[in-house]
Order: sequence, then structure tokens, then C-alpha cells
Amino acid sequence: MSQQTKPTPPSQSPDAHSADALDNSDYLRIALRRSHQVVYDWSLKDDALRWDDALGDTFEFLASRDLNTGRKFHALIEDEGAALRQNLARNPSPEIDTFQIEYQILGEDGPCWVEDRGARFFDADGRPDRIVGYLQVISERKKREARLDYLISHDELTGHLNRTRLRERLDAMIRQLESSERTGAYFTIGVDDLAIINSEYGFDVADEVLVAISDRLSDAVSPSDKIGRVAGNKFGIIVGSCAADDMVPLAQSLIDAVHESVVDTSAGPISVSISVGCVLLPVLAEDSKQAMVRAEEALDRAKRKGRGSVAAHNSSTEVESIRRRNAAIADSVVSALNDRRIQLAYQPIVCARSFEVAQYECLIRMIRPDGVVEPAGNFIPLAEQLGLIRLLDRRALEIAIETLQRHEDIHLGINVSGVTATEALCIEGYLAHVEAYPNLAPRLTVEITETSALRDLEQSVQFIHRLRELGCKVAIDDFGAGFTSFSYLKSLEVDCVKIDGSFVRGLANKPDNQLFVRTLVDLARNLGIETVAEFVATREEVDLLAGYGVEYLQGYYFAEPTMDLEAALGVAAPPEQKPEQKQAANS
Repeated sequence: MSQQTKPTPPSQSPDAHSADALDNSDYLRIALRRSHQVVYDWSLKDDALRWDDALGDTFEFLASRDLNTGRKFHALIEDEGAALRQNLARNPSPEIDTFQIEYQILGEDGPCWVEDRGARFFDADGRPDRIVGYLQVISERKKREARLDYLISHDELTGHLNRTRLRERLDAMIRQLESSERTGAYFTIGVDDLAIINSEYGFDVADEVLVAISDRLSDAVSPSDKIGRVAGNKFGIIVGSCAADDMVPLAQSLIDAVHESVVDTSAGPISVSISVGCVLLPVLAEDSKQAMVRAEEALDRAKRKGRGSVAAHNSSTEVESIRRRNAAIADSVVSALNDRRIQLAYQPIVCARSFEVAQYECLIRMIRPDGVVEPAGNFIPLAEQLGLIRLLDRRALEIAIETLQRHEDIHLGINVSGVTATEALCIEGYLAHVEAYPNLAPRLTVEITETSALRDLEQSVQFIHRLRELGCKVAIDDFGAGFTSFSYLKSLEVDCVKIDGSFVRGLANKPDNQLFVRTLVDLARNLGIETVAEFVATREEVDLLAGYGVEYLQGYYFAEPTMDLEAALGVAAPPEQKPEQKQAANS
């Protein structure tokens, strides 16, 4: 049973002596004091200002002040509030007989918001003669109102505009661009695989990542550009001045700004990336709704290319042109598979201490009918979109098996896509082909990217386990290009981790990347996992990586990929014996 506190009788009040000694005005004065209100009487003819004796209790910073005139009191009020009170003293309109205004009194510890309520009295000539009112402190209320106003317009987590306010700014910007005949741009930024970060680390850490990304985006754009959070894992940016040719490079600079270093969180360093969709304003969007929809569509296309990609909305003519080009590439891939024009290029992976070749990574290549080699970046992303990648994976495995049969003293590493590693039918066909060559499996390392492994972690674990049962080794490729969860490495039971090249390029000048590599190497060593650094281009990087304990190195510093395996077999000599111009060209 709860206890109720009895009201304190007036005789026990600190500001009264006994109930018998109090008249009605005393009770009123006590009530005002307890509610933090102060009564005043302002005579306008002589500017005399009288206060009740609660002034110093309610406004401690005014206790020592001599505020016996309106002029002295107004000197402590911010300009707008002083002007409001002076208008009350001068305005002859008898209709304004009561008032309610708000203003700030400037104190030593900062401004204090007050509400000023009262009544005006007039002389025989109809002029304001006296103002009687009371002041009440409302600072806490104003703080709450300001907070609510802020939340109406801003995202609470990042402090940027929310979707509604960003849309209003976007409409206004489009109108300005139309009237000035200038061009700008709207970007939709998607955080890659934020759901996986939530799953692996928890929502608190994911929030830390979002805040860090929003800060990096802010630093990467002009102060006049507007940033908003338009969805849980998406930001929008309005760029007020942007030429058509500058839009995609600007989007790429945003991607680089986010991915150039890991994000330090309470759970440790996490590497993140973003993808960007963009639309030119007002050329390809006449209002905010159209701009946001088209940027979202472009973002979807960017994500289909892979993490850290950018795509721009195009006019209908350009879209049709892209579709025709994609169809032509798809036909080229199918024709190349049928004509056996899909081949492998080999790049050595060397021991960090001796520079002796430990194995060769097999990189897929497509030969056009005219003999020109088609770069993988021109057809692999589209093959993934169209479901052709599983055929390329199977063909690459077949060539690797044939190569292992011809060369009994080499080891090969071969890449496999996320489709092959996580879809049941693809897995069974792939494993059946490996199982048919049990004597070759121990010389084969299957590389699966970090992002692909985590897209369906359970299926990936099963695929890796079965590969190892057949005698293959398994490597996680591009580690760090995803969100880099160290926690799952043990559960995957891989043999090797390949450090993504973005952490190796320019390593000597990037302390954050150095910390990431050292942390990864120490963890991998404790788990009995070997490490390979990709994209090694300089001697300085070689020395740093070897000093950190990285076991194997791969990159142009040692050799470029070549489809001539016999040439690749002759690169075991230390790089100091290679021509200096080759090292410079590949750095």
C-alpha cells in the first residue's frame, strides 16, 4: 500500500510564520513563489519597476542586481524581447489590454527563457500608464520544444535531415536550377550489407558504423550540399552545382572516402563500403519524387555490379543502348564458353621470406573472336546478373584440373562465385567434378570472397567443409572488402585469408590500414590460418607485410597475370632481378 504525503500547512512553510498571520495576498505570494513565478509592477510614467520579494529566489543571478527601472531590466533582455516590452509601453491601442510574450534574460551562465504575462492599464487620455504582470521560467519547456522541432526535421542518430525535409530541400533545389539554367545532382547512397553487420555485431555497432559513414560523407562534400538519411541503410545528398561529366567521379570520390580506412567501433575495426546511384538535375528529374525514384533505380543497378559501385540514371535512349550492349556481352560469354575461348591467366603467390612460388592464382579471361583479351570486369558482373557465372565457375574448374594433370609439381588457386558457393544445385555439380579427381584435390585451393561467404553463412560453411573433406584447401578472398567480421573466421574453418588489396595499396602511408593488417595477421596466426596479401606493388609494402608476419604475397611487384603458364613458371627469381621499369609501371 503506497503512502501519501500530507500537504505542508502554511504554518510549516519556510516562507510563512503561521496560518493566522496570513491574509489572501500572502497565500497568493507563496503560491507564486512555489511555482517559480515573480510578480512585477511597472509604472510607465516614471519607468519605476517594482518586484515582489521572490525575485532573487526565482532568478538567483538577478538577486544582486538593481532592477528598479524598466530601462535597467531591458538591458538584460535580448533585443527582440526588449523590443516587445517597449512596444507594450508605447502602443496606445486599448484592445491590447492583456498580453503573453516570451523572451530570454541574459545571465552569466547563459540565457534564461521566461514567459511574461500581464495586463496593461491606461490613463484618462487612453495612453498606457501601468503594466502589471508576472514572469515564469520556461527554459526546460523551450528545450523540449526545440528538441521536438529538431526531431521533426532531423534524423536522431546521424543529425542529418530526415527524408521529408531532404525532399523539401530537393524540390527547392530543382526549382533554383531550372530558373538559373544550371545543373546539379542527387545521390542515393546505400551502405553495403548493413544487415550482415547487424547480425554479426548487433544494432548498436551498426549504428556506430552509420554515424561514421555519415561523418565521412559530410567531410567529402561541400558545406552547401545537403545530406539526409532517407532509409535505415541509405543516405541522400543534394549537390547544388555539378556538371554531367563530374557526377560519376564525384560519386566515386564518396565511395573512396568511406572505404579508404576501417571504422573503429566498440567491437573493433570494421571495414565498410557504399554503393551510389545518381541522377542529373533538373535534366533527368523534374521534382523530388522523380529524382529519388531514379536515383534508387540507379543504386539497384550499382549494387548488382558488386560492392562499392556507382551507376547513373540515364535517358531512355541510353538505357536501351545499355540493354543492347548487355545482351551482346551475354551472347559473347555464351559463345566463348561454346568455342572454348574462356581461359585462365596465372599469377604467382610467393613466400614472403624466400620469394619462392607457393602456388598460382587462376584468373578467368575471355578471348574475343579477333583474339583480343576481354578484361574480366567487362563481363563478370553481367554474367553474375544473368546467372551465367556458374557456367564460368565450372569451366574455370575444368581448366584448372587439366592444368594440374599436366603439371604435377604446382598448386593452383581458383575463384568461385557466391552463386556456386551457396546454391545447392551448383554446389553439388561443382563438388562432383572435384570428387572425380581425388589425387588432384590436395593441390587445389578454392577461393570464395568474404561477401559471398557471409551472404548465406550456413550454406557457405557446408560448402567449405565438403571441399576440405575432398582434400582441397579453402581461402577467403578479398578479406576487408566486406564488413570484416573477425568473429566468423573460426566457424568457417578456412585454411587461408587473402587480405583485400585496398588495405595493401599505399600501406606505408596509411596507419589505419597498418593496424588492420597487423590485427588480422595476429588473429589468423592464433587460429592457425595462413595469410596472403594481394596487390603488392612496392618493395616497401613487401617489407612491411613480411614484418607483420604475412606468409605469402601476390601482386605486380612479382609478376603480372599471364595466360602463358610456361612463362609464369619462370618467375621464381627474386624481384630485385627484374627490370626497374616493370616495377615502376606496376606500382
